[in-house]
Amino acid sequence: MDSRRINPSTTPKQILISKSTTQPLLRNGQFLRLWAVGWVTGMMMWLELLVIALLTLDLTNSPFLVSLTFFLRFLPMLLGFGIGIIAEKLNRKYMMIVGLIIQATTSASLAILVINNNLAYWHLALGSFVIGAVMASEFPVRRTMIGEVVDRKSAGRALSLEQTTNSLFRIPGPFIGGVFLATIGPQGGFLLGVALYAIGILVAMSMHYQRPNKNEPFKHPKTQIIEGIRYISRHQVMIGTLGVTLIINVFGFSYVSQQPVVAKQVLNASDILVGVLQSVEGTGAFIGAALIAIFAKPQHYTRIFMWGSSLFVIAIILFSQSTIYWVTLIILFFGGVGMSAFATMQSAIIIYTSTPQMRGRVLGSVAVFIGIGPFGQLAIGALADILNPATAVLITAGFGLACMAIAFIVFPAMKRSDGLESSTR
Repeated sequence: MDSRRINPSTTPKQILISKSTTQPLLRNGQFLRLWAVGWVTGMMMWLELLVIALLTLDLTNSPFLVSLTFFLRFLPMLLGFGIGIIAEKLNRKYMMIVGLIIQATTSASLAILVINNNLAYWHLALGSFVIGAVMASEFPVRRTMIGEVVDRKSAGRALSLEQTTNSLFRIPGPFIGGVFLATIGPQGGFLLGVALYAIGILVAMSMHYQRPNKNEPFKHPKTQIIEGIRYISRHQVMIGTLGVTLIINVFGFSYVSQQPVVAKQVLNASDILVGVLQSVEGTGAFIGAALIAIFAKPQHYTRIFMWGSSLFVIAIILFSQSTIYWVTLIILFFGGVGMSAFATMQSAIIIYTSTPQMRGRVLGSVAVFIGIGPFGQLAIGALADILNPATAVLITAGFGLACMAIAFIVFPAMKRSDGLESSTR
């Protein structure tokens, strides 16, 4: 008989959910549904980023305002820790469904404005902020749910599969966005979003998810925040992961807002070719994430995270100096490989090292550190207006590479093969 005892008060649904965590990932219906929702949000994220960036550039001809829309999109991530606390009290499934409904409504509104020729810059700015507010719940809601429905040792592989498909759908996302802009118009991308978000809602509603029972009473948010900060401060790997997250989001991902601008002004690329650039970066991310899913083991997580993050920043520096389109394609391919290593291991490390009771708050803190990143968007946008977009990308990525070199020194546990295991003792 199984030595694990079942609480007599446990409901059949809870027993079903408990059993699902021990199943192989591809037979785990709970994980598969969460994974499918990620397909929807992943594809639309990259499609919307391209469409909104190019629409903003067409409407305003201002690199700074392009950066401002990205700033507004990622600013709500600062609320990630608070959302993590709320998610500890509410049912994450319903929070995820409400978020998908909001995203579908926003896409429909932008499509209607484009069709009626009433679209203004402030609509794009507001739409970016609303979508970003939903995106801020990604870590404390959906990714925390993944950690709850899979076995702890499968968390890394689960997040690798998650990142693999996110990268896979990044390939058609920007390409479709570029094609729509060049043919039927941006309303095509927004209407596609309505359809995909609707599918995501149906998939989420079919989940048999129930918030895990907790014996301790719900604590005041201030108490939870203090407990979360103290918990993180005791784990160098968590601190290192959050530190690198901050570096990459401030000095790395800030280049995304200027990538279409540089492609148009330096490479003279059309809307479709701009989409191809981002799709090639997505191809690199897909291959990198697939290799991680197949070969990476927990003892590799931190080193993959650190070296992948460094590769991503180096690729951005090379991108800023490239004037040949096909060379830029090669650079962005390897940049995508590095970015997938960063994005996959970021969540996997946190899920692996944190306890179930603290996981939502720790993942919420990841969202907060991502939320600081948009201030890099303002900086790179201002530099692009004062100097030029390519130089602005070079300067910010250069700072990022210098900070990564410091991170290697300050967080030695991130370089050791036993660093991850020692942080869980």
